[in-house]
Amino acid sequence: MEISINQLIIHELIKEAEAGEATLYLTETAQPVNDQTEDLLMRLNATFEQKEDILHGYLSPPEDALFPGYFQQWQEGTQEEEAFVAFSKNTMNALQEAIQGVIGAKGGYLVYADYQHFHSRILGIFLVRDTDGIVFKKQEDQNSFDLHNTTYLNTEKLAMACRIHIDKSQSGQGRFVELIKHARSQKEISEYFLNWIGLEGQESSKNLTHTFLEVVSQLPLPVDETSGEMVQESQFREQVLNFAMRSPQKTISIAAFDDEFYGEQKTTQQFLETNDIPLDPEFRFDRPTMKKFFNFRLSAEGISLSFNRNDYLDKKVSIEEDRIVIHSPAMLEKLLAMLEE
Repeated sequence: MEISINQLIIHELIKEAEAGEATLYLTETAQPVNDQTEDLLMRLNATFEQKEDILHGYLSPPEDALFPGYFQQWQEGTQEEEAFVAFSKNTMNALQEAIQGVIGAKGGYLVYADYQHFHSRILGIFLVRDTDGIVFKKQEDQNSFDLHNTTYLNTEKLAMACRIHIDKSQSGQGRFVELIKHARSQKEISEYFLNWIGLEGQESSKNLTHTFLEVVSQLPLPVDETSGEMVQESQFREQVLNFAMRSPQKTISIAAFDDEFYGEQKTTQQFLETNDIPLDPEFRFDRPTMKKFFNFRLSAEGISLSFNRNDYLDKKVSIEEDRIVIHSPAMLEKLLAMLEE
């Protein structure tokens, strides 16, 4: 199974956007693990993974913020249900303090989930809210439908959320906290969530992807195992894009990248160490940024142009002084045919 729940509990943070005061509704026991809780977590985790540009970071030292302290206490304890419930309630109290007086910030339901996702153990905290909707209800005696208003959890739009990779936090392998990155217009409202979690050393997936691509551009071209010849630059760039797009959970592993292109030489890892480049061993990449590494789409003065980096490297598209020149007999033929029509 993709996801296996260890423990899950739900609390409510009660606060209206225009109000300064926040109150809590805390539950005393974890939810039973059944089809409903598994479906809820599957939806929340999937929504989180659909986000592109997220923040990666570490938890601040326990003495600097309440949440990291309670997290460390839970990790060092029994981790049974009683301890998990206490951890969630303690951190909810800290959240209540953090949000007091923040005008514009709204409450919602906090879903705490300790779960296995493939081979990783994760603590997920998802802030979700109610939304209004309409359902159809059959009227069998009249062969018609009635419309009824309903309220349901909007699991497709997370207000705030973070995932803490517990295995990474214990092994010290790179940034182990992922947090949804909100637009600049929401910066002041979402700042309380960052402060509550105690996120440090934050870096966006977009910046991590840029760093990775800059490194790739400076690496030596790999050797094709079949021909024994060095791979062409245009071919290598296409292979890098394909490698990223098929990586599980949109996560690039530097070790897996080396295995794919350089075998036992560990070329990428050595380059990072030699040049003291702070790139995590694994990170969620930003797909739009990755695709721009290979694809170009331009639009100006009513003219649109789309081509990939290989076209540029192969001189099918070139820059000559102040002009963009397209070297394509097939495209010229099509254009002339259209003009004749």
